[in-house]
Parts: sequence; C-alpha cells; structure tokens
Amino acid sequence: MIERMKERAKLVRPLLVPLVFYIGFLAFSFGWLEENLTSPWRIVVALLPMFPGVFISLGIGKAIQQVDEMERIILQKGMAFSFAATLLLLITMGLLERAGVEQLGSIYIALFMIIVWLLAKLWGHWRYQ
Repeated sequence: MIERMKERAKLVRPLLVPLVFYIGFLAFSFGWLEENLTSPWRIVVALLPMFPGVFISLGIGKAIQQVDEMERIILQKGMAFSFAATLLLLITMGLLERAGVEQLGSIYIALFMIIVWLLAKLWGHWRYQ
C-alpha cells in the first residue's frame, strides 16, 4: 500500500507546480478583472490561467503514459464516461436555455467533467479489484 502511494506521488509531483500557478493566476485574474473591466489587457489577463493549464494537460498525458496497462484502461474509460456525461449535460443545458432557464458558467462545466472523471476512475478501481 505504501509502495503504491509512493508510486502515485511520483506521477502527481510534476503536476503540482503548474497547478499552484494555475490557482494563483486564476485568483489574480478574477481579482484584477473585477477592477479593470475596460482595460485593453482584460483578455490577456482572463486567459492567463490557461498558460499553466497547458502544462497540467501535458503532465496528465505524461502521467498516463507511465502507469501500467490496467490503470491506463481505467483512466481512459473514466475519460470516455466523463466526456459522455458532460456532453449530455451540455445538450440538456442547451435545450433548457431555449426555455429560459439560467445557464451554468463554463468553469462549472469543467469542474463537473473533472469530478465525473474522478468518480469513474474510483468506480473502475473498485470494479477491477
């Protein structure tokens, strides 16, 4: 069990620095944009968190390449389920928008996708134990 935790820590460690930068840039951009809505820099500042986001995505891809085949299958099935669930959510939201229902922000949709991926991954581990 401890050996597995050490192995997982090696996979997650390269993601920590970009994740800290992402959270920092996100907090900065939210605060800055509230006070500078008319600035010509607003688009650059709004997209600032995407820079470390690219490194997070690359790190996830690298981490997936380093796990064993069974873990990779579980992760990929979790991603496929998350994609399908998010697609259904977006279609539902699009249809409800036509009925005048207020929409969720896109940041919540990304959070939904990540949470569903995590739950599908945990379910996959439970299923294959």
